[in-house]
Amino acid sequence: MKVTIGTFNLNNLFSRYNFKGEISAIRDNDTGVDSDILYQFGTNDRFKIRSYRGSLVKKKAPSESQKVADRIKSMDVDILSVQEVEDIDTLHQFNRTTLNGMYPHVVLVEGNDPRLIDVGVLSKLPLGGITSWQRAVHPDEPGQTVFGRDLLEVQILNNTRSKILFTIFNNHLKSHFVDFREEQLTGESS
Repeated sequence: MKVTIGTFNLNNLFSRYNFKGEISAIRDNDTGVDSDILYQFGTNDRFKIRSYRGSLVKKKAPSESQKVADRIKSMDVDILSVQEVEDIDTLHQFNRTTLNGMYPHVVLVEGNDPRLIDVGVLSKLPLGGITSWQRAVHPDEPGQTVFGRDLLEVQILNNTRSKILFTIFNNHLKSHFVDFREEQLTGESS
């Protein structure tokens, strides 16, 4: 059986949906007021608000989401590992509306990234066991997690769910980016 596999960084696929209106981020320097802002909602309100470093993070523009979806559709892989997704609801919504339900099997486990980005797997084949390694620690440093985000382990099954075809691991490593121009600016090289 031939199975195609791909990976795609969805680059901050956030829903941050709000069915009653949009709340603009308010910053102290914009208003001249030095205070905390508190949003309160009743139990029947349908809002979801999450912020990062004090700013409300909004969803990707529909045109940007469509570009990503078009690239994924052109890949047309059986199994797609994805990175930088807000949560499982967002991934289901993206699959259902933007990818037109291309993948019947979707998994995402909330990780431990402070930016609220997670990894997930979309699959045309059934999924088996799912393991998150987000809390794994190294024996030499038991107080420190190995993965700054998560390592998601997912079994891929055959169509009858009678056999494990393989196990896929999905991780989103942190770049620890250093500007290459720093060497040129300081005259140092490694």
